[in-house]
Amino acid sequence: MSMRVSGNNSYNYENMYQMMRTLQASQTARASRMNQGQAVAPINRVPRVSSGSNAVQYSDTLKYVQAYGKGMADVKLSASRLQSGNRSGVFAGVSMSSSDDSVAKVDQAFRPRQGTDIGVEVQSLAQAQQNRSQAVASGEKASADSSMDFEVAAANGRKLRVNVSNTTAEGAQKTNEQMLEEAAQQINSSRGLGVQASVVKEDGKVSLVMNSEKTGKSNGFAVQGNMGAAAGAETAAVQGQNAQYTVTQNGRSTNRESESNQISLDDGGREATLTGTGSAQVKAGTDTDEVVSAVKDLVDSYNNATDLLKSNSGRGRGTQLQYESFRRDIADEKTLKAVGLSYDKSGRLQMDETALRKALQDDFEGTKEILGGQHGIADRVTQRADTAAAASSGSLVDQDISMRTDRSQESVFSSFRYLANFAGSGPYSLGNYYTVGLMLNTLV
Repeated sequence: MSMRVSGNNSYNYENMYQMMRTLQASQTARASRMNQGQAVAPINRVPRVSSGSNAVQYSDTLKYVQAYGKGMADVKLSASRLQSGNRSGVFAGVSMSSSDDSVAKVDQAFRPRQGTDIGVEVQSLAQAQQNRSQAVASGEKASADSSMDFEVAAANGRKLRVNVSNTTAEGAQKTNEQMLEEAAQQINSSRGLGVQASVVKEDGKVSLVMNSEKTGKSNGFAVQGNMGAAAGAETAAVQGQNAQYTVTQNGRSTNRESESNQISLDDGGREATLTGTGSAQVKAGTDTDEVVSAVKDLVDSYNNATDLLKSNSGRGRGTQLQYESFRRDIADEKTLKAVGLSYDKSGRLQMDETALRKALQDDFEGTKEILGGQHGIADRVTQRADTAAAASSGSLVDQDISMRTDRSQESVFSSFRYLANFAGSGPYSLGNYYTVGLMLNTLV
């Protein structure tokens, strides 16, 4: 039975198997010539081992090889996020930030040019008109003159007649609260009026409050007529007004006015919300939180890979060599310290988040170069992971093979050795997971 395995570098399982058999035959023939006719055990497909210590040993070795490949892949992935040339890396993204959210909040969906720096000074916020009636006792019976008959005229030309009697259809006298609630319901049921009403209750007293749905001077409304229980609601308690603010960009200041607190910056759409009076700097640049997170991921993946190599260094000469490589400093102490990195007493990388954030704030470009520039930390880590991924799979566990080989299992480990030679370089290196899969099939 043949099986096709596909991916970015697709290989046909059957073809690869035949190549292995050819290589094995070549090795057998060579051994025959060297031994001058001595019998050589044929290279057969490895029998399945269902039980016993050997099964456990093989499984343990294979689990390590799998963990090794995944560990190096994780290191490369985390390092790539910090490489400045990576278009999907953390240094390629642009985000907005405000120096004072109590003055202006920035819409993170907005993506301006890198390095944009805009000053915003807010003199006044845009606000909606609000009318509020005098407070009356909530549960008190409405007086004879408390009936309401007034008109609400919106700036958009729409009008509404509000009519509320002080008695029910059965002749029962309503309370003040009942009357104001009825008036609010009539206002809110009018679509397109642009005015919303509510009944506010405080200390046993109630008031009718009417608000324009939109801020700005042009979105106000007028109230006139017999106000009854809603007396005072004909006068605006808060006048609608526009936002007044100044934008400074590229050394040029411009006074602006807006009916809304949602304003435009840098010739974009709705990018910021004015939240209070005062001054703020709106900047566009790399999201430092993303950078810090990426550095932490790199430290974690590198430490995990180093720990894996250390705990398995006795399995093979290749593993020991890679451990010696990973335990070497990825940069000198001064360089690491400049970006908040260091080694602890056990030789593991550690990150000082406070120091890293300060470095990004004080010298962003320099920090970026150390972390993700050419020959930077991420680049060096990637090179180590690449070298490790290209290592011969056989060399990683040659001690395991040597210790566990006896005459009865010679055919098993002969296949392993030949596959190790076959996968030692080029497209068949350990970095190719299809090759690793073949090794698994061969051994188990």
